[in-house]
Amino acid sequence: MKRIAFGLGLLSMVFSLSAQNRIIDSLQQIVALQKHDTIELTALTGITNEYLRLDLQKAKKYAFQTVALAKATNQDRWLSGCYNYLTTIYREAGLPDSSIYYLQLSESLVQKHPANVKMRFNFNQSASLFYKNMGEYKKALPYMQENLTIYTKVDENRAGQFLNLGNLYLSMGDYQKAADAHINSLRLFESLNVPRGQSFCLHSLGNDFLFLKQPATAKKYYEESLALKIKLGDKRGVIISTSGLGDAHKDLKQYKKAEAYYTEALAMARNLKISTEVARILHQSGLLFKRMNELDKARENFEQSMDLSLQLGDSATFKRTRSEKIGLELLEKSKQSTELELLNGLNTFIRTGDRQQQANEYAHLSEYYAANKNFEKAFYYMQKHEALSDSVEGNIVLLQIKELEERYNSDKKEQQIVLLQKDQQLQALQLKQQKTNITLIVIAMISVIVIATLLVNRYRVMNRIKRQAELENMRQNIARDLHDDIGSTLSSINIMSKLAMQQNDNTGHLQKISSYSSRMMETMSDLVWSINPVNDSVEQMLAKMKEFAGEMLEPKNIQYEFAYDNSVNEIRLDVEKRKSLFLIFKEAINNIAKYSEATQVFIRLNYATGMLHMQVQDNGKGFDASVNTTGNGLKNMAARAQAIKGKWTQLTEPGKGTSIAIEIPIT
Repeated sequence: MKRIAFGLGLLSMVFSLSAQNRIIDSLQQIVALQKHDTIELTALTGITNEYLRLDLQKAKKYAFQTVALAKATNQDRWLSGCYNYLTTIYREAGLPDSSIYYLQLSESLVQKHPANVKMRFNFNQSASLFYKNMGEYKKALPYMQENLTIYTKVDENRAGQFLNLGNLYLSMGDYQKAADAHINSLRLFESLNVPRGQSFCLHSLGNDFLFLKQPATAKKYYEESLALKIKLGDKRGVIISTSGLGDAHKDLKQYKKAEAYYTEALAMARNLKISTEVARILHQSGLLFKRMNELDKARENFEQSMDLSLQLGDSATFKRTRSEKIGLELLEKSKQSTELELLNGLNTFIRTGDRQQQANEYAHLSEYYAANKNFEKAFYYMQKHEALSDSVEGNIVLLQIKELEERYNSDKKEQQIVLLQKDQQLQALQLKQQKTNITLIVIAMISVIVIATLLVNRYRVMNRIKRQAELENMRQNIARDLHDDIGSTLSSINIMSKLAMQQNDNTGHLQKISSYSSRMMETMSDLVWSINPVNDSVEQMLAKMKEFAGEMLEPKNIQYEFAYDNSVNEIRLDVEKRKSLFLIFKEAINNIAKYSEATQVFIRLNYATGMLHMQVQDNGKGFDASVNTTGNGLKNMAARAQAIKGKWTQLTEPGKGTSIAIEIPIT
């Protein structure tokens, strides 16, 4: 289960880092526009802030880029803020002189703009954290207290001020005030739903209970803080909480677990090059090895911490570690430590206001004088140690903090009850809304069914009317054809037969009767073919066209060729279009057979984009289209094409053959 939980934690960190990368990428896109305005400055400071807990080198790079743009555009507000970032960056990198330089630059801008409360607030925050981390607690306190008076808005900044103030009180050994400030901060961060702030508060409460000799309670807070920091992808925060778990397990006398946590935290701090954390973890590791009676390892860690603290200018950590090293030497009955060194260390902690370390120094002085058989001073400093320890770790303080914790938990439960009641009300509203939605859906479905039924009926009626109109139109066409073609032909046959009866030489009249009757039979055949629904497909029409072309062109020794796509076979045509298209084709083939003197004919059909194309082309003698002809064949073809809403095209020229084409819509 632990492996699964750890894996899920790592996965959460990956997702959080991915989210942070997306934020940085978005801000970098704004910077890439190079607008050189306050929007670009805001994006640059945002990138600097994101990298502050991820990569100090990248944070420094973007901080200097912001400084250059702020100076070029005379934006003192952003310039001051960036100086504060550089103060933090150089402090974390172990360069206190550079850190002080940028802190002074920020202060000069604040003095230049005394009415700008935001600049004063940010400077105070930077200065207080600088002096706190340098061990100058009394110098840090006024800046934090001023910020709580000049900024009263309930937001993340105010919650953060309570958090920093609590951490400062913790460093000064005032645990009751520390816990009070931390609980206030946690309450604000929870109400604002700020997970990062909550993680900081949980860690700080762990510190409070650790110094009150309650390591089991401290461990619980450290674990909650670590889980949140992993989820948030806060690399530095993970280091601090991992080290805190080492402290808790050390006080629980679970030394192997403590050593594992310290080793992990130290590796991460060195990888991120956070020197201040490296020095602090080395100090804590030295204390662990001292308890484990591995004195060589303890001395090695203390010496490394002292060297790094001296380099960083962190006098408090240096003095604290040196004091522990002297205590270690006393355990080994070393005579090399001196009274002056111990007294100097005590004076440092009295000056900085670190009461816990004052108590430790009194204990070390008592041990020193006892080792040198000066029992009077040993007894004096032991009394000082016990008196100060009682004031900072006594039962009264512990009870006060427990009361604060219980009050906080009680408030939290009341808030949960209120939230539960709101959830119940919300569920009732949602249930009511669901019933309303179901009713509306049922009404909508019934409406859709009714409308669909009406539309279907309307479609059927319109279809029936359309079909009736088509049938009526077809009946009129059949009647017209019967009257125009067959009727006139029968009249001619009647006249010719009477003449033949009256005249002896009737060969010519009989020949005409034969010709007219043949034409009538052909027309009748075409009419019956066009009416028959079996012939609605283009495939059937092609068979008819091939049959007619063979009858007309083969006796004339005219070669012909049909070219068409297979897709046209599936097209179905209505009666009028099929009839007109076939008659146009028939007229074209008749003209070729009678007048063209052609030797080759090409017939092409294809279907594309909803249009059926037909082309009949010969290689005959052609004609001059500008000269009026006595026949009506060409005019009839054009008229038939227009009747079925087709596009008619004719191309011809003497000696170059003739091409006719028609394009009709298929719906």
